[in-house]
Amino acid sequence: MSAALDDASLPAYLVRAGLVADARGAEVTPAGDGNINWVRRVRDARGHTWVVKQARGALERFPEYRVDTVRMVFEARFLEVVRARLPAHAGVPPRVLHFDEPNRVLVMEDLAGAPRLDALLAEERADPATLEALGAFLGALHAATRADAGALARAFANDEMRRLHGEHIFTLPYQPNDFPIEPRLRALADHVLARAGLRARIAELRERYYADGQALVHGDVQPGNVLVQDGRPRLLDAEIAHVGDPAFDLGQALAHVHLHRVHARDTAGLDACEAALVRGYQGAAGANEKLETRARGYAGVEILRRSIGAARLTVLGTTARAERALELGAALLGA
Repeated sequence: MSAALDDASLPAYLVRAGLVADARGAEVTPAGDGNINWVRRVRDARGHTWVVKQARGALERFPEYRVDTVRMVFEARFLEVVRARLPAHAGVPPRVLHFDEPNRVLVMEDLAGAPRLDALLAEERADPATLEALGAFLGALHAATRADAGALARAFANDEMRRLHGEHIFTLPYQPNDFPIEPRLRALADHVLARAGLRARIAELRERYYADGQALVHGDVQPGNVLVQDGRPRLLDAEIAHVGDPAFDLGQALAHVHLHRVHARDTAGLDACEAALVRGYQGAAGANEKLETRARGYAGVEILRRSIGAARLTVLGTTARAERALELGAALLGA
């Protein structure tokens, strides 16, 4: 990869790419959370906007982790698979305007103004139809990539990102660590994790996460990566895409609906959203009791790690909410 882009050089880069007519007057600002990649929004003098991502050797928000920049190639490939195989769902991911593989730069349409699904869930304003469409997309993706999963696995050998993500979900939160967890919550977590069969179930799901290669999965279907535009889900950030267990995608999405039970005044809306998500998935991929059972298990692990792991969610920021989330996660795991 050549020199990294920065705010000063980015407008001229877009001119050379044929996307921006004139770099003069262009405004560059951060876009999104930028946890993994360098991400910027560019607005030209006429008001046109683009979102630009570049993969760097060190993760943007967590520079202590160094991961091969090929992750941006896997994201671009994921988007191409969606365009080629899921024409009815091609509008779920953002539209790619330019991909510069040598420099690991991806330029996409700007979805500014579209609210995040996690915010809508937190405000109890999420529409079940949005969740049904998200489920339908995931089911269609998995159904369309099962037959040649072996060949796709060679094209999506995204092992570094898969493992980094997997260890923060299935391993690190349940080992001695220095995560900033308040003593009362840590004591409760130790008590919950000591329940019969709980750690064994987490270990079983961890093995499935790494060993399973049934279909192409997005790998990070959390509502923070889902924008809602005119009621439609727009799924972002496929840096962790790999061939794996389709139940993992469904389970992550279920987890981030389910955990809002810790603060919801009325859970009927969440019930409707969860049912719609599964209904949409089944409509595209077919009902599969074993897969859906694994998905609930993955949801339980995701809720646990979001309560006591390094990536604690803002919505679980109080000890009381995190304690309730621990019980929700354990229940989904059957403990």
